[in-house]
Amino acid sequence: MACFRPASCLALIFLMSARLAVAEEAPPIIEIVDWGLTSAKEVGSEVSPDTPTGLNRLVEGPIDVTRTTKIHACIGTSFGILYRMSAVDDVGVLPITVVVLHPKISTPDGRLMEQSSWPDTAVSQRRYAGWVFEESFELVSGSWTISLRDMSGKELNSKSFSVIAGNCPIS
Repeated sequence: MACFRPASCLALIFLMSARLAVAEEAPPIIEIVDWGLTSAKEVGSEVSPDTPTGLNRLVEGPIDVTRTTKIHACIGTSFGILYRMSAVDDVGVLPITVVVLHPKISTPDGRLMEQSSWPDTAVSQRRYAGWVFEESFELVSGSWTISLRDMSGKELNSKSFSVIAGNCPIS
């Protein structure tokens, strides 16, 4: 690069260093590749105090995804997102927190919850984060958002769903 005016050179150097700093600070990109009603094989559970039931169901799958953002909440209904990390570079595994923002849930132990969360990881392969309605106190209508956040709490991506409780088939 040849520069004949000192002021122009300084401005160009500043601009280039600012772009480099932004590129170095850019977080890995988390993309949501599918969403909606899901069916997954449960393979266990773990204690998760920041959820209404106190448990996080561990799943393998999901087996099927029916793309929709309108969810009829019934016991056993499961919905969620499939996501993956792109722009992996040198980062093979990115620790994240899954945060589900939901209407107020009143738990049997007296807690009022408007969000639930659990730790997870993002990798280049598809991962699943979702919700299954297990208890009647979880059946609340309104906007539900599944948010993927880095460890500082910054949202990397999210998907919102419109949940309507009721009109469930008798089983």
